[in-house]
Amino acid sequence: MFNKSKTNNVNNQSQVANSELEAEQELAETVEPEVSEPVATPAQTNTSPTPARSSMMDMISTTATKPSILSEGFSFRGEIAAKGAIHVEGALNGQIQVDELTIGARGQVEGVVTCSSLHIKGKFSGTATCNELIVTSSASVDGHVVYQTLSVQKGASIKGELLLVK
Repeated sequence: MFNKSKTNNVNNQSQVANSELEAEQELAETVEPEVSEPVATPAQTNTSPTPARSSMMDMISTTATKPSILSEGFSFRGEIAAKGAIHVEGALNGQIQVDELTIGARGQVEGVVTCSSLHIKGKFSGTATCNELIVTSSASVDGHVVYQTLSVQKGASIKGELLLVK
């Protein structure tokens, strides 16, 4: 005894599943893949793995400069020497030698700073030597800063000495 309605139900479910699968396949065929960069042919690729890896690492290191961050509530006392950038939202006290130092609006830095770029939004006290000095309207500077290029926003508080060196 075979129930014909159950057979029809199974066949209908099978047909629905097949039509859904066909629709997905059609959609996949109509969607073009995203191409972000041209793909190199074997003739264009470098056969030496070391130079290709080296140039890729050079590209990454020059384009992906992510700062090390001292978060709000974090306090550090000591000496820091690093390539790259540091962003301070907490408190940093000591001797700092970096490529770029940004003192965030809630950050405080006290000590001796040597860097290429010093961007002050919070509080700085001490001595700094930099190529580029940027002081925003929320900044407070108390000390001696030697710079080559300077940008100061209206409202910044500066006590001490800013010395231009050519």
